[in-house]
Amino acid sequence: MSAQPEDGVVDNNLKVHATDNLYVAGSSVWASPGVSNPTLTIIALSIRLADHLAKAAENV
Repeated sequence: MSAQPEDGVVDNNLKVHATDNLYVAGSSVWASPGVSNPTLTIIALSIRLADHLAKAAENV
């Protein structure tokens, strides 16, 4: 996850850089967890993505 395409695959909204309407939710955006159980962070990222997509759907 990064702000710049050359530094990561997805942006802060989990959208794949340079690809429209492709989002990645799950542990694949979690590069190298420094904790033994990143489940709560993965859930939080998924909820954040759901909120982002719901707001985007309202604006269509």
